[in-house]
Amino acid sequence: MMISDYIVIDLETTGIRLSKDKIIEVGLLKVKDSQIIDTFSCVINPDMPVDDKILELTKISENELENAKRIYEVINHIVDFCEDYVLLGHNTIFDYSFVKKEANRAGLEFEKRGIDTYKLCKKVLPDNVRKNLTDACAYFGIERKNSHRAFSDAYYTHVLFQEIMKNFKTLEISPEAMKVKIKKFVPIRKRTKEDLQKLLNCHRIGCKVNIDLLSESEAKRLMDKIKSGSFDFT
Repeated sequence: MMISDYIVIDLETTGIRLSKDKIIEVGLLKVKDSQIIDTFSCVINPDMPVDDKILELTKISENELENAKRIYEVINHIVDFCEDYVLLGHNTIFDYSFVKKEANRAGLEFEKRGIDTYKLCKKVLPDNVRKNLTDACAYFGIERKNSHRAFSDAYYTHVLFQEIMKNFKTLEISPEAMKVKIKKFVPIRKRTKEDLQKLLNCHRIGCKVNIDLLSESEAKRLMDKIKSGSFDFT
Protein backbone atom coordinates (compact mmCIF):
# COMPACT_ATOMS: atom_id res chain seq x y z
CA MET A 1 0.00 0.00 0.00
CA MET A 2 1.45 3.36 -1.06
CA ILE A 3 1.03 6.18 1.45
CA SER A 4 1.13 9.66 -0.06
CA ASP A 5 -0.61 11.84 2.56
CA TYR A 6 0.78 12.21 6.07
CA ILE A 7 2.17 14.52 8.75
CA VAL A 8 5.85 14.03 9.55
CA ILE A 9 6.57 14.69 13.21
CA ASP A 10 9.77 15.12 15.17
CA LEU A 11 10.37 16.57 18.62
CA GLU A 12 13.32 17.50 20.76
CA THR A 13 12.67 17.00 24.47
CA THR A 14 14.39 17.48 27.82
CA GLY A 15 14.69 13.69 28.11
CA ILE A 16 12.91 10.43 27.34
CA ARG A 17 10.62 10.13 30.37
CA LEU A 18 7.06 10.89 29.33
CA SER A 19 5.96 11.44 32.93
CA LYS A 20 8.61 14.06 33.72
CA ASP A 21 10.24 15.44 30.58
CA LYS A 22 9.00 18.22 28.32
CA ILE A 23 9.04 19.24 24.66
CA ILE A 24 11.65 21.86 23.69
CA GLU A 25 11.18 21.87 19.91
CA VAL A 26 8.53 20.81 17.42
CA GLY A 27 8.98 20.08 13.71
CA LEU A 28 6.02 19.17 11.47
CA LEU A 29 5.68 18.67 7.71
CA LYS A 30 2.33 18.27 5.99
CA VAL A 31 2.67 15.99 2.96
CA LYS A 32 -0.01 15.49 0.30
CA ASP A 33 0.52 13.41 -2.83
CA SER A 34 4.08 12.85 -1.55
CA GLN A 35 4.84 16.59 -1.72
CA ILE A 36 5.42 18.93 1.24
CA ILE A 37 2.57 21.47 1.23
CA ASP A 38 2.98 23.08 4.65
CA THR A 39 5.35 23.19 7.61
CA PHE A 40 5.41 24.19 11.26
CA SER A 41 8.44 24.56 13.51
CA CYS A 42 9.10 26.25 16.83
CA VAL A 43 11.26 26.11 19.93
CA ILE A 44 9.31 25.58 23.18
CA ASN A 45 10.11 26.93 26.64
CA PRO A 46 9.69 23.84 28.86
CA ASP A 47 9.46 25.83 32.13
CA MET A 48 12.16 23.61 33.60
CA PRO A 49 15.95 23.48 33.44
CA VAL A 50 17.43 21.67 30.42
CA ASP A 51 20.49 19.50 30.89
CA ASP A 52 23.68 20.81 29.27
CA LYS A 53 24.00 17.56 27.32
CA ILE A 54 20.64 18.20 25.65
CA LEU A 55 21.61 21.79 24.83
CA GLU A 56 24.90 20.59 23.35
CA LEU A 57 23.20 17.82 21.36
CA THR A 58 20.48 20.03 19.86
CA LYS A 59 22.44 23.30 19.68
CA ILE A 60 19.37 25.03 21.14
CA SER A 61 20.55 27.85 23.41
CA GLU A 62 19.19 28.76 26.84
CA ASN A 63 18.37 32.19 25.42
CA GLU A 64 16.23 30.64 22.67
CA LEU A 65 14.35 28.60 25.24
CA GLU A 66 13.80 31.53 27.59
CA ASN A 67 12.30 33.64 24.79
CA ALA A 68 10.22 30.84 23.27
CA LYS A 69 6.51 30.22 23.62
CA ARG A 70 5.17 27.69 26.12
CA ILE A 71 3.56 24.50 24.85
CA TYR A 72 0.10 25.58 25.99
CA GLU A 73 0.39 28.54 23.60
CA VAL A 74 0.94 26.33 20.53
CA ILE A 75 -0.65 22.95 21.30
CA ASN A 76 -3.96 23.97 19.68
CA HIS A 77 -2.13 24.86 16.47
CA ILE A 78 -0.19 21.58 16.52
CA VAL A 79 -3.38 19.55 16.89
CA ASP A 80 -5.16 21.59 14.18
CA PHE A 81 -2.15 21.34 11.84
CA CYS A 82 -2.26 17.53 11.99
CA GLU A 83 -5.93 17.44 10.96
CA ASP A 84 -6.98 13.85 10.23
CA TYR A 85 -3.64 12.84 8.67
CA VAL A 86 -1.67 9.82 9.82
CA LEU A 87 1.63 10.56 11.57
CA LEU A 88 5.01 9.55 10.17
CA GLY A 89 8.12 9.51 12.32
CA HIS A 90 11.31 7.67 13.18
CA ASN A 91 10.07 5.94 16.35
CA THR A 92 6.73 7.69 15.92
CA ILE A 93 5.27 6.55 19.23
CA PHE A 94 7.80 8.65 21.17
CA ASP A 95 6.83 11.93 19.51
CA TYR A 96 3.13 11.07 19.48
CA SER A 97 3.17 10.31 23.21
CA PHE A 98 4.58 13.72 24.16
CA VAL A 99 2.12 15.61 21.96
CA LYS A 100 -0.78 13.50 23.19
CA LYS A 101 0.19 14.24 26.80
CA GLU A 102 0.14 17.98 26.16
CA ALA A 103 -3.10 17.76 24.16
CA ASN A 104 -4.67 15.85 27.03
CA ARG A 105 -3.48 18.52 29.46
CA ALA A 106 -5.19 21.16 27.29
CA GLY A 107 -8.40 19.13 27.04
CA LEU A 108 -7.90 18.33 23.34
CA GLU A 109 -8.49 15.07 21.49
CA PHE A 110 -5.43 13.68 19.72
CA GLU A 111 -5.94 10.10 18.55
CA LYS A 112 -3.68 9.10 15.67
CA ARG A 113 -2.52 6.19 13.58
CA GLY A 114 1.14 6.13 12.66
CA ILE A 115 3.83 4.87 10.32
CA ASP A 116 7.28 4.28 11.77
CA THR A 117 10.32 4.51 9.49
CA TYR A 118 12.42 2.84 12.20
CA LYS A 119 10.21 -0.26 12.02
CA LEU A 120 10.29 -0.16 8.22
CA CYS A 121 14.10 0.03 8.29
CA LYS A 122 14.20 -3.08 10.47
CA LYS A 123 12.27 -4.87 7.73
CA VAL A 124 14.23 -3.74 4.69
CA LEU A 125 17.78 -2.82 5.71
CA PRO A 126 20.59 -5.38 6.08
CA ASP A 127 21.32 -6.59 9.61
CA ASN A 128 24.72 -4.90 9.63
CA VAL A 129 23.21 -1.43 9.00
CA ARG A 130 22.15 0.47 12.09
CA LYS A 131 18.55 1.65 11.97
CA ASN A 132 18.99 5.15 13.45
CA LEU A 133 18.00 8.04 11.19
CA THR A 134 21.55 9.02 10.21
CA ASP A 135 22.67 5.52 9.20
CA ALA A 136 19.37 4.68 7.53
CA CYS A 137 19.62 7.85 5.43
CA ALA A 138 23.27 7.11 4.60
CA TYR A 139 22.27 3.66 3.31
CA PHE A 140 20.18 5.37 0.63
CA GLY A 141 22.81 7.99 -0.10
CA ILE A 142 20.96 10.75 1.78
CA GLU A 143 23.30 13.18 3.53
CA ARG A 144 21.57 14.18 6.76
CA LYS A 145 22.24 17.71 8.01
CA ASN A 146 21.42 19.60 11.22
CA SER A 147 20.76 16.41 13.15
CA HIS A 148 18.84 16.59 16.42
CA ARG A 149 16.86 19.61 15.33
CA ALA A 150 13.18 18.84 15.05
CA PHE A 151 12.39 20.36 11.65
CA SER A 152 15.51 18.94 10.00
CA ASP A 153 14.92 15.46 11.42
CA ALA A 154 11.30 15.58 10.28
CA TYR A 155 12.42 16.54 6.77
CA TYR A 156 14.94 13.70 6.52
CA THR A 157 12.39 11.24 7.89
CA HIS A 158 10.15 12.25 4.98
CA VAL A 159 13.01 11.83 2.47
CA LEU A 160 13.88 8.43 3.98
CA PHE A 161 10.27 7.27 3.75
CA GLN A 162 10.07 8.27 0.10
CA GLU A 163 13.25 6.31 -0.63
CA ILE A 164 11.90 3.23 1.14
CA MET A 165 8.69 3.34 -0.88
CA LYS A 166 10.61 3.90 -4.13
CA ASN A 167 13.06 1.06 -3.54
CA PHE A 168 10.71 -1.49 -1.96
CA LYS A 169 7.52 -1.21 -3.98
CA THR A 170 6.12 -4.54 -2.77
CA LEU A 171 6.55 -3.63 0.91
CA GLU A 172 3.26 -3.61 2.77
CA ILE A 173 2.93 -0.27 4.53
CA SER A 174 -0.17 0.53 6.53
CA PRO A 175 -0.77 2.96 9.42
CA GLU A 176 -0.99 1.34 12.84
CA ALA A 177 -3.03 2.38 15.86
CA MET A 178 -0.78 3.94 18.50
CA LYS A 179 -1.76 3.07 22.03
CA VAL A 180 -0.49 5.43 24.70
CA LYS A 181 -1.73 5.48 28.26
CA ILE A 182 -1.89 9.06 29.50
CA LYS A 183 -2.85 9.84 33.07
CA LYS A 184 -5.71 12.27 33.45
CA PHE A 185 -4.37 15.76 34.09
CA VAL A 186 -5.41 17.10 37.49
CA PRO A 187 -4.36 20.75 37.93
CA ILE A 188 -2.58 21.80 41.09
CA ARG A 189 -5.07 22.40 43.89
CA LYS A 190 -5.21 25.73 45.72
CA ARG A 191 -4.07 24.23 49.04
CA THR A 192 -1.19 22.36 47.40
CA LYS A 193 -0.10 25.51 45.60
CA GLU A 194 -0.08 27.44 48.88
CA ASP A 195 1.91 24.70 50.65
CA LEU A 196 4.43 24.53 47.80
CA GLN A 197 4.90 28.30 47.78
CA LYS A 198 5.49 28.27 51.55
CA LEU A 199 8.17 25.58 51.14
CA LEU A 200 9.90 27.53 48.38
CA ASN A 201 9.87 30.71 50.45
CA CYS A 202 11.02 28.93 53.60
CA HIS A 203 14.01 27.38 51.83
CA ARG A 204 14.65 30.53 49.77
CA ILE A 205 14.46 28.56 46.54
CA GLY A 206 14.15 30.42 43.25
CA CYS A 207 11.97 28.06 41.24
CA LYS A 208 12.08 28.25 37.44
CA VAL A 209 9.02 26.03 37.15
CA ASN A 210 5.69 27.82 36.59
CA ILE A 211 3.72 26.55 39.56
CA ASP A 212 0.35 27.37 38.00
CA LEU A 213 1.04 24.90 35.16
CA LEU A 214 1.88 21.95 37.41
CA SER A 215 -0.41 19.02 37.91
CA GLU A 216 -1.31 18.00 41.45
CA SER A 217 1.04 15.01 41.29
CA GLU A 218 3.91 17.08 39.82
CA ALA A 219 3.52 19.64 42.61
CA LYS A 220 3.60 16.95 45.29
CA ARG A 221 6.72 15.36 43.76
CA LEU A 222 8.33 18.80 43.83
CA MET A 223 7.44 19.22 47.51
CA ASP A 224 8.90 15.80 48.31
CA LYS A 225 12.17 16.81 46.61
CA ILE A 226 12.37 20.01 48.63
CA LYS A 227 11.71 18.18 51.88
CA SER A 228 14.34 15.54 51.08
CA GLY A 229 16.92 18.17 50.07
CA SER A 230 17.22 16.86 46.49
CA PHE A 231 15.51 19.83 44.79
CA ASP A 232 17.90 21.37 42.23
CA PHE A 233 15.69 23.54 39.99
CA THR A 234 17.30 26.78 41.06
